[in-house]
Amino acid sequence: MSLRRLEAVGIATNLLMYANVVTHMLVHFEPNKLIYFVLMAVVFSTSAVTVRATLGCVALSIVSLLFFARGAPTAEFEQFAFIGLATSFASLGMGTLLRMAILRQIDARLLADRLAASDSLTGIANRRAVFATMARLESAGSPFWIGILDLDGFKAVNDIYGHAIGDVLLADVVKRIVPFATPAVHFGRIGGDEFAILVEGGPDPAPVRALGDAIIARIREPFAHGMLRLAVGGTIGFAHCPPGRVAAVDAYEQADFALYSGKQRARGTTMVFTGEEETRMRESILLERGLREADLERELYLLFQPQVGSDSGMVVGFEALARWNSPTLGAIPPDRFIRAAERAGLTKAVTRVLFAKGLAALADWPEPIRMSFNLSAQDLADRPFLLSLADEVNNHGIAPDRVEFEITETAVMKDIAAASALLHELAARGFRIALDDFGSGYSSFEYIDQLPLTKVKVDKSFVRKITVSRTSREIVAGVIGLCRNLGLDCVLEGIETEDELEILRPLSPQLLQGYLFGRPMAAAEAQGRAAIQPFRAGPLVH
Repeated sequence: MSLRRLEAVGIATNLLMYANVVTHMLVHFEPNKLIYFVLMAVVFSTSAVTVRATLGCVALSIVSLLFFARGAPTAEFEQFAFIGLATSFASLGMGTLLRMAILRQIDARLLADRLAASDSLTGIANRRAVFATMARLESAGSPFWIGILDLDGFKAVNDIYGHAIGDVLLADVVKRIVPFATPAVHFGRIGGDEFAILVEGGPDPAPVRALGDAIIARIREPFAHGMLRLAVGGTIGFAHCPPGRVAAVDAYEQADFALYSGKQRARGTTMVFTGEEETRMRESILLERGLREADLERELYLLFQPQVGSDSGMVVGFEALARWNSPTLGAIPPDRFIRAAERAGLTKAVTRVLFAKGLAALADWPEPIRMSFNLSAQDLADRPFLLSLADEVNNHGIAPDRVEFEITETAVMKDIAAASALLHELAARGFRIALDDFGSGYSSFEYIDQLPLTKVKVDKSFVRKITVSRTSREIVAGVIGLCRNLGLDCVLEGIETEDELEILRPLSPQLLQGYLFGRPMAAAEAQGRAAIQPFRAGPLVH
């Protein structure tokens, strides 16, 4: 209700009360009942909505008192005049104090609402306010886009420089994105280093994609803090919410999935949720649900693929390959269920179960044989968890140098400083570190320089093209020579045919892996395979 309308209702109510008293006085006038006008003045002072209404109603009551008292003797009239004057001051005083108290309570409530709806660190809308705005737009039937911005490299700043610097960086990021706000563009902080972007508008993705790219470009510029120059990036996922067709909470989940896809495939870009993404999201949801309901101990298992020394033909180790056989979904490829585990927050549970099975198998193998175990990006981001895996090796009485942790470029590039520090700690304990899929990224040589590697695995895409591509042969030869000069083991994986093997002979590779030397096998078969030495495929070097 508007203030003017509320004021009119209050005045009308007071006038009804006033009319009742005046009518009674006109019909049954008694001098002692003039006190009614005094009481009305007090009531009017506390019930009127505005100051002008208070003044008008109190004045009307006092004037009426004097009007009806005019026929009384002079002494009584003066007495009523004094009472009217005193009542006027008292009523106005009471009304003023009451109104001040009410306004203070209103201001306090408004302040509390503002604080409850704003982020204490950055001052922009918080998660609660973001979802309230989404609900308001949805109720109003207004189409809008929901975007989720996640900072790339922020965790490294927090870990290296501390949370105080991290908080300053978050505030600086907000200062850069707030200028993009308009009456149709709203920003909020969801939590941590994640921000929400609400953009009112139709289904055309071009404007939000341009907005997202502009925001990312602005964030990518270095931040100066004293003597420090900090650099972070950003990835944004957008999804459209057409009223009546997609619920706001579902659009938020779609934006989150688009963000996750961007993190995996195109970090530092703006990703828009599409029909193709919806199919992948539904499959991912099914996998996540299956993992949450799965008996991981019973359904997860490992297969082992041998790695063979090229000069001796002997098996030197096995790579542990994760497998999941769901009673409801069937056999799920590892790349799919590992991504689902990451989204569901089950990576540690999956890794712990698989690592325990790997150690149990390794304990039964001959002493020189090693096991290579793949770590995900989330594993690398959790130092206490990864060190607990190292402790498990000691608890099993297994020498650390028989365990090789395999990492990918994708895993370390998310936070190379933190990953490097953790891997150096593992290497100091005696564990071996292998870089998998070498050559599949754009900065592999940087990782060779920064990480405590003992082995490099050449990406299988080069090996598969080695029979038809001179470039691939030269790349493989170059990597083999580089590893030999640096004292690193070099594994060529994905060798499937004798033709590939014949071409590789002159390159003198150190280790070989592929279907030609053994398909992935169960632990018991791997144990038997390790006992049959050497592998009888003929000499691989001159």
